[in-house]
Amino acid sequence: MGHARALLALDGAQQISAANQVAGRKLSVREAERLVARVAAGAGRQAPLLRVKADKPREIVRLESALADALTAPVEIRVKKRTQRGERGEIAIRFDSLD
Repeated sequence: MGHARALLALDGAQQISAANQVAGRKLSVREAERLVARVAAGAGRQAPLLRVKADKPREIVRLESALADALTAPVEIRVKKRTQRGERGEIAIRFDSLD
């Protein structure tokens, strides 16, 4: 499902071309998102939903991606503070409807 979501940022002919590349090269969801960003940038458009999370540790970004793929919804992990027993925080899951 993540592959299709990434392709939605492109127009019809670009979607088909990119989908063929994704399937033919057996790209991961993240690789498909990078492909879409390159195609969209070449067409003079900015691809949505592709933000660099430079301020977050790599493990947090990986967990966000895994949860977002499993839940098919945007997920954000916020580390609030460190305690003697480890770190505490929140997991935010965005949704558009309860259906």
